[in-house]
Amino acid sequence: MNKQEARRPTPEKQEIKKVEIGNLDEFDMDYFHQLEGEDGWIAIGQDNCQNQKYFTLGGTEGDKLGIIGVFDTDEDSNITHTVIDPKFRGQRLASRAKHELMDKLNLPFITMIIDLDNLPSIKATEKIPGVKRVSDDTYEEEFHKVKLVYEKPPTNT
Repeated sequence: MNKQEARRPTPEKQEIKKVEIGNLDEFDMDYFHQLEGEDGWIAIGQDNCQNQKYFTLGGTEGDKLGIIGVFDTDEDSNITHTVIDPKFRGQRLASRAKHELMDKLNLPFITMIIDLDNLPSIKATEKIPGVKRVSDDTYEEEFHKVKLVYEKPPTNT
């Protein structure tokens, strides 16, 4: 197979439906399990996670787009957990969902902790204007994760 053939979309690949976030709806654990499997990690019920608030991302046309949550640990506050439905990835929904979450809960900042193997999420997060990488090499080697923080820009009133 040549490079040109390798780049052609496979016939079974669906076109991504363009969507907009409508609401942060009540959290749907069954939908979470559809996205992440029965063993998918979630802060709910974890001893080291406090103040968990999770939502289902609702689209303007009634689609479920993914889930987003926020929680605290003894070390960090406002840690986000975002999973976008594969059907809707590639539309910057995670970034928009984080802004919706910050608005809904009046959060001045959020912390994003991403596995170093999840390069698409790291790259997408680092493209958000104002995001700062706050983890150092020691943290990244010990936990195999990168830590980033986004502070909401001040509003002009």
